[in-house]
Amino acid sequence: MVDTKEKKTSFLGRFARRGSTVALAAGMSVGALFMSSTPASAYVGENFLRNWETGRCLDADNEGSIYTLPCQQGNAYQTWQPIFVQHTSYDVVQLKNKATGKCLHVNGGGALTTYWCDESGVPSSNQRFAAKGSSWNQIELVNDLFRSCVDSNYAGAAYANGCNGGGYQKWKLGY
Repeated sequence: MVDTKEKKTSFLGRFARRGSTVALAAGMSVGALFMSSTPASAYVGENFLRNWETGRCLDADNEGSIYTLPCQQGNAYQTWQPIFVQHTSYDVVQLKNKATGKCLHVNGGGALTTYWCDESGVPSSNQRFAAKGSSWNQIELVNDLFRSCVDSNYAGAAYANGCNGGGYQKWKLGY
């Protein structure tokens, strides 16, 4: 036989049950934070920076010149490492060239070059680029100082130019 009488619980008992429910929910929320998917600012590793329009890769030399060439597997001059600076609406990074050890840099005249990386933890705005786009699959690299984008053309030139959303200003990390 089933007891169908309503059981009375004390105020303290109801309060304790609610408190344990709140504690359980809070604990699960904190656990979910640690188990959530990879954040947008996660390390993406070094790789090519390939232009979407031309299919060519961003390249550098020891003198600080920047240009594009057909992508060559194993070419350290075409390998770039995004170094995380901060996350605003997008990842803000420095881009360090594997072969030269120098970072992508927009000089005082607005020209794209490489220069010794500012490793202060708060790099100069000449070397900060917002990776504007989704993941690192199709991004615009917007310089923090001039608000210009890394641009290129089929002739192999790479330069800083006013952002226009075109394919010559779209880059992919990886081949």
